[in-house]
Amino acid sequence: METIKGQIIEERDINSVDVESIETPQKECKSCKQKTLTSGQWGIALLGMYLIFASVYGTIKLIRDISSYFGY
Repeated sequence: METIKGQIIEERDINSVDVESIETPQKECKSCKQKTLTSGQWGIALLGMYLIFASVYGTIKLIRDISSYFGY
């Protein structure tokens, strides 16, 4: 059997946390209150979808052109 080297943690070494002493934040930040996407976020999402569509379409078109060049 192997011996395992380590440090034994005793109960007195562990800091106890009192749940009642933890404060909950009173104010929420702006990003927490935001429920819908802003116009800038919609624009970025649409741009991303366009780029994905264009790259897939361009790849298919390129493969068709290359295959027609070689006569397949």
